Order: sequence, then structure tokens, then C-alpha cells
Amino acid sequence: MTLNENAADIAVERGAGVAVWRQIEQILSAEIAASSFGDEGRLPSEAELAKRFDVNRHTVRRAMLRLAATGLVSVEQGRGTFVQPGAIDYQIGRRTRFTENLRRTNHVSGGVVLSAVRVKADPVAAKALGVRAGTLTYQIESRHDSDGIPMTYVRNWYPAARFNGLPEVLEATGGISAALAQFGVQDYTRKWSRIGSVLPTPDIARRLQVNSQQPVMWVENVDVDEAGVPIKYGITHFAADRVQLLVEHD
Repeated sequence: MTLNENAADIAVERGAGVAVWRQIEQILSAEIAASSFGDEGRLPSEAELAKRFDVNRHTVRRAMLRLAATGLVSVEQGRGTFVQPGAIDYQIGRRTRFTENLRRTNHVSGGVVLSAVRVKADPVAAKALGVRAGTLTYQIESRHDSDGIPMTYVRNWYPAARFNGLPEVLEATGGISAALAQFGVQDYTRKWSRIGSVLPTPDIARRLQVNSQQPVMWVENVDVDEAGVPIKYGITHFAADRVQLLVEHD
């Protein structure tokens, strides 16, 4: 960590009419703007900041949560708090592909399948896929990274009757587009997307390595084949401070 030489001289003022945590947020915001935290962008720990400002860790935590909520920093569990380099434009249109989106913005994509299980479709997934509730589907859970940093946590459902053995084919081909091609789906497009935000569950926060008090964006969606038949219903959670969604009207 590299702070500018005057940073240590900046102190908070009690009784100044501005909450102490708010003053800490303002000081750190100014230091972030001045690129005071070096190339890595790692901020001091809560304990270090509490000592620097002569406050308790709860006060520091409130300031840090506010910085995270405004997108200036990202809190990565097990690693620390880092200056947010800037959100990636992620396009949502008729052809939404994670790898292509990141390649377009000169970022390196990565991903891992976390689980693949055969489950009965609940009423919501069944309606989206155009099948009866209780129809067997493959629920595939995955995480996608940008430059080694988690960006999305995804749960997708595919009709098991049409894509029998999909998890094994996915493992063999290494990508969902290649896997679907093995079942005759040479191309697919987005039928609709619904966008919202929510505080993450502990599991989602852990998957995305974000603070549980830091809102995440979610996108509910359906993909269809070239004949317009639904092939996938999915819900994707995005680390909100690492991406901004760009909706294409094509």
C-alpha cells in the first residue's frame, strides 16, 4: 500500500456536524481519487484504519460499506478491500455470450461449473421453459470470472428430455454453446431478460466474494433455439460494482 505523504495528517473531527464514519468515507474517497493506494489498489485493513482514525472498527466498517455501495471499492472475502478499477460494460441483447462480452472489452474470461443435478422444474422454471411443473430438468450452477475476479453466479435450467446427458457433454466440450451444438442447437438467442437488484444470500455473497450488505444485480432470462422453442431458463447474479449492464435493442 502506498499512501500520499499527507494522508497520515488528515484526521476526523468530533462535534463537527458530520458523522465520523462519513468523514472517514470522504477522506478515503479523496485518497482513492488521488490514486493513493498503489497499483494493486488494496486499502488498509479495518484494524489499521481504526487505529489511524482513532475510532472503533464498527465506525470504519460503516464507511467501507458506504464506499462499496457507491462502487468505489470492492470487498473480496479472504483478500481485503480494493479500489474498484471501473465497471465492465456487459451487453444484453439477442445474442448474449459471456466470453464474447469480455473479449470485446479486452478482458480475460474464465468459468467453472459448480454443480449439475437433475431436478423437477418448479412452476416458475416450468412456465419459462413451456413445460409442465415437475418435468425433469438439468439445473447447472456455475461461476464466471473476469481477469480472475468473480463476476457472475449463474443457475440455469435445461429440459432433460431434449438434452439427455447434458452435464457429461458440457464437461467434455468445455462450453455450453459447444455442448448444445451436440444436440443440434447450432445457435440460440435471448427471448427476454428481467433485471433487478437484491441483497445477496450468504451463498451468493460467498460465490461472488462480495460483502453480504453489498447489493448485487440479477438477470432472469430465457433463451430459445432457432425455431423459437425455449431451451434454457436462468438467473444470473452480477457483482454490481464490477459490471454495468448495457441493454441492446436489436
